Amino acid sequence: MIKSKSERHGSTGDRISALPDDLLHHVMSFLTPWEIVQTCLLSRRWRNVWVSARCLSIDSDQFSTLRQLKKFLDNLLLDRGYTALHTFWLRINFGIFYPDSIDDYCQIRPWVCHALRSNVQVLGIVHHGEILTIGNAFTSSYLKRLQLRNFDVDDWFVKKLFSGCPNLEELELICCFVNIIKFSSTKLQRSTVTTTDDRSISCLGFEDMVIDMPKLVSLDIKEVPDRNLYFVDVSSLETASVCIDESSFASSQVDCNVLSALSNITSLRSLSLTVRHKPDNSIAW
Repeated sequence: MIKSKSERHGSTGDRISALPDDLLHHVMSFLTPWEIVQTCLLSRRWRNVWVSARCLSIDSDQFSTLRQLKKFLDNLLLDRGYTALHTFWLRINFGIFYPDSIDDYCQIRPWVCHALRSNVQVLGIVHHGEILTIGNAFTSSYLKRLQLRNFDVDDWFVKKLFSGCPNLEELELICCFVNIIKFSSTKLQRSTVTTTDDRSISCLGFEDMVIDMPKLVSLDIKEVPDRNLYFVDVSSLETASVCIDESSFASSQVDCNVLSALSNITSLRSLSLTVRHKPDNSIAW
């Protein structure tokens, strides 16, 4: 039997558009924001689906100027409103876009606040340039993972972060100016802290960096200049990679309990401990 033209089109039609919204959102998670917006032209079915996309990854390299980036992202967030977000990732370099700015973070603060008000669960702010300072606290009961790169992170920020985001499970501080004395959370499960010698020169002198995180299962912490790591409660650790400065052992007045604290953990399955005594040389235990 020969099928009619309409029947043939019906059997080989737009099957992707027939998928439920959740699957379409999953497809969109692999697209750039430009591509996500352009899906509205595919068919009537796609016209409004992009507005409720759950994952947004913004890269400044996709825009020629900061003005173009701001116009696009401001309009995008305005159109989508506060529809729930799962992931918001922002990669930006102010050294190229806005070299004369006094406070670059002010430029992206509205976007970050919008993501938090949209109940974002995964938030990443990756900045390639000079160290930025976050002037406001993050507050969200939905945020579970946060990554910051090239930011000034101090006690005030982490205290407000852990109290304002009570369900935060993963924190990544990459190439940050780490000026933390007390690193304490009852909910955090995974933490990564990396610094670089030319970006994280402490102004407070050699002090303890107290880590008190009873639910922490994974810890990756590279050398933090002028900080002696002191563990209070990390009894749930399963994997740990720790790099410390030889200054932690330079004086009998310095109470370095890294070895004793980690060796007493019954759940620890993997441990990498490095004592760095020269910029270009290290001894791994």
